[in-house]
Amino acid sequence: MAKPEWGEKHRCSACGKPFYDMKKTPIICPACGEENTPERLLKPRRPSSGPTEAAKKAAAAAAAKKKADDLADDDDEDTDVDDDLIDPDTVDLPDDEEDDDDLSGVVIKPKSDDES
Repeated sequence: MAKPEWGEKHRCSACGKPFYDMKKTPIICPACGEENTPERLLKPRRPSSGPTEAAKKAAAAAAAKKKADDLADDDDEDTDVDDDLIDPDTVDLPDDEEDDDDLSGVVIKPKSDDES
């Protein structure tokens, strides 16, 4: 069983023999005398700081380009509805003289918990 005072266990990159570093720097193999640099067995985790500055700039540029394209497309389209194409018998259209936006007489009752 390994003892904490021996340090970490390593395998020599030159001769392949396992050894403990005895908490010394640089790490030198006792069998062949080769200096070893410890290899990371696992890749370090990515920082969780979010997107990088380059990614933020690219996203902002893409959003600006999309907005400019949308504005250009809006100018080209004809959004007016041709009244000759609508059959007034099948479609319920509001009268032009009436003001349907006045909701001052509307009362909304709260729904009670008893009703489902």
